[in-house]
Amino acid sequence: MKFDHVILDRDGVLNVEAPGHGYVRSVSELRWIPGALEGIAMLRRAGVRLSIATNQSGIGRGLMTTADVEAVHERIRQDVVRAGGSIDAIFYCPHAPDNACACRKPAPGMINEAIRAAGIREARTLVVGDARRDLEAAWRGGVAAALLRTGKGKATEPEVAALNVPIYDDLPALVRAMLTESAQPLEKMMNVQEVFAEHDAVVKEAARLLPPTLERIVAATDQCLRRNNKIFACGNGGSASDSQHLVAELVGRFRDERHALAAISLTADTATLTAVGNDYGFERVFARQIEGLARPGDLLFAISTSGNSANVLRAAEAARRLGCTVVAMTGASGGKLAALADFSICAPSTVVARIQEVHTLCIHVIAESIDVLVRQAADAPV
Repeated sequence: MKFDHVILDRDGVLNVEAPGHGYVRSVSELRWIPGALEGIAMLRRAGVRLSIATNQSGIGRGLMTTADVEAVHERIRQDVVRAGGSIDAIFYCPHAPDNACACRKPAPGMINEAIRAAGIREARTLVVGDARRDLEAAWRGGVAAALLRTGKGKATEPEVAALNVPIYDDLPALVRAMLTESAQPLEKMMNVQEVFAEHDAVVKEAARLLPPTLERIVAATDQCLRRNNKIFACGNGGSASDSQHLVAELVGRFRDERHALAAISLTADTATLTAVGNDYGFERVFARQIEGLARPGDLLFAISTSGNSANVLRAAEAARRLGCTVVAMTGASGGKLAALADFSICAPSTVVARIQEVHTLCIHVIAESIDVLVRQAADAPV
C-alpha cells in the first residue's frame, strides 16, 4: 500500500536531542540526524504529505518558550526547503506530563489533528517515531506505525520486538521500503500482541476520561426507571448488537437478582424495521419507532461509532422532540450525534473495533451500577 501522509516525530527522528537536557531550546542547538533531510526530500519527490508531531514539554516545564520552539521549527522548514523537501504542517504539545492533556503522546490528539488537517484518511497515513509513545499514539489514532533505530530507537527496539513493528535504521531506509514493492509491508495486519496493546492503551485513556460522564448517565438511567419510564437503544451493525446487549442486561439482570426493567431495543423487530425501511426509508427505521413508543421522560441510548449514522441521528432528533433524554455512545470527537445528546460517551479512538470494546465495557458499568441502585432501593426502609 502506498502511504499518502507520513507523520514524523521530531527529536530522535529528525534532529539529535540536545546533550544533557535533551530539549532543543534554541536554533543553535539544532543538529540534524544524518540522512533525515535526505529522507524528507525523498518523500517530497514521491508526492507524500509530511507532518511533524512532537512533544515539547519543555514549554510547560518553563525551560523554553513557545517562541523558542517556533524559531526551531522555522529553521527546520528552511533547512528542509534547501534540501529539496517540504514540511506541510507541524504540531506540538506544549504541556508538561502532569497536565494530562489529550495531545501529548502517547495520547493520539496530535495524530488526529494532523489527519484532519491533511484530509487523508487513517488507512493512508503512517506514523514514524523512535519511542514507544510514538507507536502507541499511532495505534490509538488508528494509524500504522514504524520505528527508527535513531534517537531512542535502538533502546526501544527490544521493548517492542514482540509487537512485530516494522523497524528501520533511519528515515531514508524507511522511505526506500515504502517505495520498493519487495520491502516488508508497512501496512501489515496487526498481530495479536499489537491488538492487545492498542486495546489496553484505549481502555486506559477511557478510564481516565469517561467515569464522570458514566456516573451522570447511570443517575439519569436510574431516575428514568424510578419514574416508570422506559429505556430505548438503537444502532447499526455491531452497535445494533450493543443496543440489544444493553437491553438484555436491563430486562434480564447483570449480576444481582432483581425485578425486570423496562427497556426496548429498536434493532430487534425485523418486521417493523423492514416495513418502515420500505415505506419511509432506512433513515427513519428508528425514529418512527421512537415516535410511536416513546413518551416524555424516557431515555434513548443512541449508539454510533462514527457519530454520523443517519438513522441514529434521526432517532436522537425524534427523542428530543418528545422530551426524552438522549445518551450518545460514539467515538473520537462524537460526530454530529454528540451535539444532539444530553450525555456523550466518546470512546477515545477512531478505530471501530476499539470504540466498540469501550462501549461494551461502558454497558457493563451501567448495567452493574443499575443492579446496585435497584437493590438498594428495594432494601431501603419504607
